[in-house]
Amino acid sequence: MKLVASVTTCVLVALALTIGGEAQENVLTRVAPSMLECYESAQIFERDNRLPMTMNMLIELIRKVEDTPGFQQDIRQLAISMLHRFRQDGIVRAPGVTSMSGVIPFSPTEFQFTKHRVLFSRLLPGNAVNFPNATLSIDERCALHFMLSNSIDRRVRGDENIRCSQLSQYRAARVPRELDFKDRSRMRSNYLGDNEMLEQPEMDRIREHIKKIKHKASSAARLEMDPDEDHPNDEEEHPEATVEGDDEPQEEPIAAAGEDEETGEPLEEDGALGEIGDVSLVDIASNAISACPVENGVVYTPWGSVMAGTVLAGIAAGLEPQTVQLRDLMSRSDQYRSRQVQPMRVDNRWAATLSGDLAEVSLLHAPSVANNVQVGAAGAWNRTVAPRWYFLSQREHLQMTDTEIRAGIDGLLLATNIAEWRSRANNLRLSQVLDMYYSHRGVFNDTVRSCNRRDLFTTVAPMQQLREQTVAFSTVLDKEMQMPFTISQEAIINFSDQATDALANYIPSALNDLSCEATAIVMNDPTIWRTASDLYIFIDAAWPHRDAYSVVSNILDSLDVGRFGTNYTILNARDGNVIVNSTQFLSDFHMTYTPELHQTLPNGLNIPNVFRRMREETNNLMSTERRTNNLSGRSKLALMIVHTDRVSEGDTNFAIQHLQIFREEVPDLRFLYLAAGDPGRFNRFVRDERRDVFPLRELESGSIVDTVRVQLSPVIHRIQQEPRRIVNPRCGHDWVQENWGSNSMNQFVEPRGVNFYRLHPNYFFRQGENRRFRIQGHGFATLTVCHSRWVERPRQNSTENRDSIQCRTINTDAYDIDLSNACDGHSVIHTCPPLFVSVEGPLNPPAVIRCSEPQCRFPDNARFAVVLDNMGCFSSASRTVSSLLLAAMLALVVALFKQS
Repeated sequence: MKLVASVTTCVLVALALTIGGEAQENVLTRVAPSMLECYESAQIFERDNRLPMTMNMLIELIRKVEDTPGFQQDIRQLAISMLHRFRQDGIVRAPGVTSMSGVIPFSPTEFQFTKHRVLFSRLLPGNAVNFPNATLSIDERCALHFMLSNSIDRRVRGDENIRCSQLSQYRAARVPRELDFKDRSRMRSNYLGDNEMLEQPEMDRIREHIKKIKHKASSAARLEMDPDEDHPNDEEEHPEATVEGDDEPQEEPIAAAGEDEETGEPLEEDGALGEIGDVSLVDIASNAISACPVENGVVYTPWGSVMAGTVLAGIAAGLEPQTVQLRDLMSRSDQYRSRQVQPMRVDNRWAATLSGDLAEVSLLHAPSVANNVQVGAAGAWNRTVAPRWYFLSQREHLQMTDTEIRAGIDGLLLATNIAEWRSRANNLRLSQVLDMYYSHRGVFNDTVRSCNRRDLFTTVAPMQQLREQTVAFSTVLDKEMQMPFTISQEAIINFSDQATDALANYIPSALNDLSCEATAIVMNDPTIWRTASDLYIFIDAAWPHRDAYSVVSNILDSLDVGRFGTNYTILNARDGNVIVNSTQFLSDFHMTYTPELHQTLPNGLNIPNVFRRMREETNNLMSTERRTNNLSGRSKLALMIVHTDRVSEGDTNFAIQHLQIFREEVPDLRFLYLAAGDPGRFNRFVRDERRDVFPLRELESGSIVDTVRVQLSPVIHRIQQEPRRIVNPRCGHDWVQENWGSNSMNQFVEPRGVNFYRLHPNYFFRQGENRRFRIQGHGFATLTVCHSRWVERPRQNSTENRDSIQCRTINTDAYDIDLSNACDGHSVIHTCPPLFVSVEGPLNPPAVIRCSEPQCRFPDNARFAVVLDNMGCFSSASRTVSSLLLAAMLALVVALFKQS
């Protein structure tokens, strides 16, 4: 019976592999047909034109797929289909292959492809037949391909003299300052977390120099160009692009795609350019290996960059775990030899993560170093704001880099726990898992999160099991991989043990990623802060594109942009015209706000135009809220990013007058200014000059310090702290109330999260019967509700004006706040304080996870309702406008009288 069962198992496995292999185009020994679109166009392939390689962007793209109308795939099906649709490891440019019609000089020839083929043909079989390709644009599809596919581009780019020295400085910056700190895991070091090595101004000058040299160089010195290829002129023949995409390439024929990327980030234009330039051209024309190669398939996170494809593979394996005998993974010719070794089984969760990469170390690295096995290779991004180039610090021993180590731990952690998480939340989404794990909150607790990976390594990867799985997969890989030597099974075991020991030693000593505490929004506060805002960003085009792009990118990346959080609009500060239409997608900004578009925008700040546009935008928004019966639940902010323009006296008077109108018509609107020079020149145009005006210096170059993030931290915190507005939607923009009654909307808060709300006195100024503000619990969790008339962010443990804060916990019951006569004693609306309310989630997730509706960002969100009963509409906007018009007429009369 055992023999029959064994034979049956082998037949079924072989049949599954045969059937699955027919539809698995990503295991072919050439670029998969569905991925060719990413290599056929120079515009798409150019690295500087791609969407940023960040975890936020990856999550957004996955969520966009999940939100496709009619989409029915569960988390397992989506993870498998995404990997088979977009991941193909080992793709590199073929050296010496000329560009011609019908030839794409790219193929999966690097060592990573062998492991990839074994994984996806035998351990993670499937296909992407049902993937909704039409949901994503070609830019988004290719972004996913480049995010999920691992390879190393070792070719010389021509920038090594500058780039690699910058990388050395970065590595020095990883040394912690507080060496005497006892608890090293909680230490705030000056390690910058894969930070940028070279700022944009330098790279622009560098690339321009290389561009000039190449125009004069012979065809032999061209990086990837075919001298016989027909190009109308030099600009089309060899378009250049900076990291910011300042000189984006023009559309080119097939196979010219890779040409643009090869220029990398070239040498700096300084006194040594002639000498450096000559050397770089010689290197480019040769087959030399770059001193700091580019690693592909890496995405940025604040807690260390990771190989995204490995993380998704871990999730997929955890959702469909397999433990397969060695003989079932080998070809028939190798099965006899496999019987000679001790019976072993391969666990696909390990093979897809740590053991898979360790097997490559065991077979490709260990035999050549004689008891000196090394794992790990640090790297750094060209910039951490919209990162696209990830450079490695070494050219050798790259079988298991730092990004692969992090992803291996993360993937194994997720693989080990995903089945249990899914049993608690049946409708768990792939985007939710990544969103929880790569954040401060963690997956259903504050333990399993990426900032804890180093501490969790020994728990998730016991040494004995790690050794066994590494030996097992190394044995499989040995039969599949072409190597310049032949090794015995005993040697495989020995090398696997050495590789495992090297990894165990490397992680606690060298993987010095930022801790959870070091990256907390508020130190010593475990609260999860989420931003929900309608944000209008006005850009003064006098800023260089690279600076404006970096500033806006960093701001948006920090404000929970998406359908659960922030909606944004980008506008021009001079004429008030829209640059990027109102959207909830980060990708819209990156694909729309190009250097070419920036050059067409007028420079400067015109406050009258800005205010007219904001009045139009807010009127439309408030009319929509009335039509849809929407209480808002988002803050409303206008951020001006101003260069050195000053405001004229006439515009100043206009601004001061219209700020009074805004205060009456749109009481929740706040103006913020981020300005070069003296920001104090805008103090008169804000509600609170201490909180709403911020300096912005020219972005410095040549520094390892991430000045963009440092400078923008105060304004980001200010936006995060702005309470969400609650409005009476019956008022609209004209403040005319036609009827009375009750209005409500559902809101959500996560464990350890808190929402802050503000209701202006414009909705309860005069006395009214049964007028109240209610928070109605829906029984999802026990919530803490607080309110105050004086503390903007009231909390139960607050130390500020505690006597003016009232709190109570609710579950299925309600928290009512009587506003029938809340402005008694105030004759003017402005003197009556608003109502501030907070709703705080529980410290731990509820035992029963219930949040499964589309509005739930996470499965453990607690739903509650905000209810307004019998609110009014009180505004003296009409009187204010009349007063301003009368004042203007009097001023005109006085002026005419003086002239006469």
